[in-house]
Amino acid sequence: MTDTSRKVLVAYATWAGSTAGIAERIAGVLNRSGFAAEAVRAKEVRDLSPYGAVVLGTAVHAGKLHPDALKFARRNAADLGSKPFAAFIVCLAMKGSDEKARATAGAYLGPVRQQVKPLSEGLFAGAYDPQKLDFVSRQIMKMIKAPPGDFRKWDEVEAWAASLAPLFGAGQTASSR
Repeated sequence: MTDTSRKVLVAYATWAGSTAGIAERIAGVLNRSGFAAEAVRAKEVRDLSPYGAVVLGTAVHAGKLHPDALKFARRNAADLGSKPFAAFIVCLAMKGSDEKARATAGAYLGPVRQQVKPLSEGLFAGAYDPQKLDFVSRQIMKMIKAPPGDFRKWDEVEAWAASLAPLFGAGQTASSR
């Protein structure tokens, strides 16, 4: 493998930092698996050519993906289709990991799938700290009775991240699937 093929971008879009924490954990697991992974805000990424694989993570708020994640997927659809690509979402719907929660959370990735189909999809619970959100967002969370707390299950995040290593090492792309 070339050096580029071992580089992995974990791009993320976050409102309050929960998704950033998950992206950093994923990059850490990939680094321990022999890749050179880095977590970078999606809106700061200008060029995918240095990377052999890409992971895109996004927060979900009021049933919508973070706009920066959607812009990233649209802007880079061709590049994402030509290299191993995975995606994950972070939402409070996943704090209960039952099938209904998984179906709800999985549906949120629809707009990303319209751009490029991921090799793998991660669905993770996030964290809700009212102090990290603006007034309107806090009011929405209050209306839906979202309980504050950190619901991230790090063992699930790490297991999913570890499952990416063989996918990224195999050189699969969207066009070969």
